[in-house]
Amino acid sequence: MTWIAIDLTSGRSWLMDDHIPLAQRTGTTPEALIGDWQGPQVIAGLPDAAVAYVPCKALPPSGQFGPVVQDSPAHQLPHSAAIAGFLSSQDDWDGVICLVSSQVHWVHVSAGEIVSFQSSVTPETFAAFASGTMSTAAFDEGLAQAMDRPERILSHIASARVADGDAVSRILGLLIGADLKGSRAYWLGQRVAVIGDGAIADGYARALTAQSVPVLQMPDTTLAGLVAAYKGLSQ
Repeated sequence: MTWIAIDLTSGRSWLMDDHIPLAQRTGTTPEALIGDWQGPQVIAGLPDAAVAYVPCKALPPSGQFGPVVQDSPAHQLPHSAAIAGFLSSQDDWDGVICLVSSQVHWVHVSAGEIVSFQSSVTPETFAAFASGTMSTAAFDEGLAQAMDRPERILSHIASARVADGDAVSRILGLLIGADLKGSRAYWLGQRVAVIGDGAIADGYARALTAQSVPVLQMPDTTLAGLVAAYKGLSQ
């Protein structure tokens, strides 16, 4: 029997046969994402789904992924599907997940539960500067500057925009370095899984490796989380 996996936050859907994708769609409304497909639906990012407060299971018993909320500091995950997907192949993971999506979320996971998390707006901030080729040397220099003097990041960004031919790479290094400095309690002495696609996820993996952190890097695991939820409902 076919079923439909839907991620409303990123506007993606898949027609599934068990764990195998048969087709994929993108769209901005549930109607566009479902179209003429038939079958039960497992949804991530459903606005009226039950809110989970940490600590909570990464895989909700209902199979529908709603927001995950933390009161202090006041942060919110749109859903935990990517975390559940990662844990479906790493069920003994006890450490930190650096989830790179529209925001970056540092998520402490233990025994299949989200214990706590901290969010940053690195991707949203970087979007204002993200045009050009990437240079690892310039990235590393920006990272070192931010790790050394995070309070000067805005001045360093202004300088990079005026004088630097590799401004995009340097600015990404500066932003990630400042985030690492502020999230030190999450990654220091931990093993970290970096989940996500693209230059920002690659940058976080590179930056953490430079701090001698054991890093496991994986592409987006949202679909794997939706599959795990479907399998749980089917048992």
